[in-house]
Amino acid sequence: MPFPDLFRTRLRAKVLTLILLMLIVGFGVLLILNIRREAEVLVATNRETARLLSASILTSIENGMLEGRPDIIRQLVQNLKAELTDVRRLDVFRRNGVEAFADLETVNEVNRIAGLDADLIASISKMRREPGERISHPLFTRAVETLEAQEIHETVNDARVLTLFRPLRNLEACQGCHGEDHKVRGVMRVSLGLEKLDAELRAARNRQIVVAMLTILGVAASLVLFMGRVVLQPITRVAAAARRIGEGDFGARVALESRDEIGQLGQAINDMAERLKSAHDDLEARNVELADALQSLKESMQKVELLEQVKGELSKFVPESVSRLLETNPDARELEKREADVSVLFLDVEGYTKLSEQLPPQRLNRLIQDYFSSFLEIIRANHGDVNETAGDGLMVIFQSEGNPTRHTLNAAGAAFQIQARLAQLNLEFDGVYPPVAIHVGINSGPAFVGATKIGGAGGGRWTFTASGPTTNVAARIAALATGGNIMVGPETAERIKGHYVLEDTGEHRLKNVSEPVRVFRLVPPGVYTKVSA
Repeated sequence: MPFPDLFRTRLRAKVLTLILLMLIVGFGVLLILNIRREAEVLVATNRETARLLSASILTSIENGMLEGRPDIIRQLVQNLKAELTDVRRLDVFRRNGVEAFADLETVNEVNRIAGLDADLIASISKMRREPGERISHPLFTRAVETLEAQEIHETVNDARVLTLFRPLRNLEACQGCHGEDHKVRGVMRVSLGLEKLDAELRAARNRQIVVAMLTILGVAASLVLFMGRVVLQPITRVAAAARRIGEGDFGARVALESRDEIGQLGQAINDMAERLKSAHDDLEARNVELADALQSLKESMQKVELLEQVKGELSKFVPESVSRLLETNPDARELEKREADVSVLFLDVEGYTKLSEQLPPQRLNRLIQDYFSSFLEIIRANHGDVNETAGDGLMVIFQSEGNPTRHTLNAAGAAFQIQARLAQLNLEFDGVYPPVAIHVGINSGPAFVGATKIGGAGGGRWTFTASGPTTNVAARIAALATGGNIMVGPETAERIKGHYVLEDTGEHRLKNVSEPVRVFRLVPPGVYTKVSA
């Protein structure tokens, strides 16, 4: 799809969506309010009709009672049930909740008090039947107690009805037969079906919805047509010109047809195109100069890459601490020895003498080089400085500014990584070299640390070393580390006991060390779950 058509389609969809949302929300609220208001009117009208109907029925029943003809009243109730299709229930109950005009209780009472005609009693006796279930509805009780009509919407036989409880007052004319000790003789219950009301409510709601939908569609169509002519088409022309300018056609211009905001946007794009054309011409003029400068820059970058490569190769032979000092100040006084807290790691190959007997010197040197070069990467990653490699041995110094525990953890971590790397190398060189095992010992404490430049006929080189009892003890502890174990001194153990599992191997007499030294075995992670002190 071309860019202008795609732009126009998307913008038109957004505008149409916004308009529809606004109309739906606005008309939706009005629709809900109108439906609710019309429903309230219909419900109120239906309720008033039900009240008038119940009042009419109540009057007819009271008139029949005044005439003392319960047979007529009962026939009237039956006729009303048959004629009034909206009436679902029409019952008369005595004030005690028993259905009236079913048994002869009231007739006998009235006959006892006032005396009735024998023929009337006989006629009524023929209509006798067992009363229905005693009513216990709370609104029935309230009608008896308050002498006021009660109303409720309820469901009868899965149909909604409006039920009215109308009390039959014990009028003065009735008190001669019914006595004077109560104000209510009974309660009439009439239930009117609400099917017609529900149908009217649905019709009103549907009518309101149709009107709202037609209104929304009409207004939306009008607004979309208006927006298309006044906004979308001018924006499409501006977008087309901007696209051509973006593709490099700096001669493209927007046809200005109005002075509104869109017209001002078109003028701004035209001004931008003029400036871009001027800048493009100037840029073309400078291309030759930039090409020459780029060529010179490429040649300089090649020299820099060569120097960085040389620097990387040389860094393998100069300790990291010395490199940092020399980069800062080649003549720095910090290169001289000073007392510092360090962790010294000694590493040597187990059974080196036996290996030297099994392998020619050249192949043995190659083995040491292959293994130790891999260890060097781990040492540098853990911020260690290699002092010297002497045959099968390696001395590494770890330091950290202001935090002795940090460099001690670095030394321990490097030791575990070296042992893991050793296992990998033994698998890789299986069949090439005999399996190699190493002794690893770590000790922490103060030492004299510094760099020394060793001169010679062919120039000089820098070395970095630490001397003192800490270094000496580290070398002796390494001799105890057999079977791939990592042994550490007491100060090292104290610093890392919260991070690693340590096994106390007791005090040991070490060569050239006057006092016994307590030595700990550093247990690999995952072997034990509890750290011992």
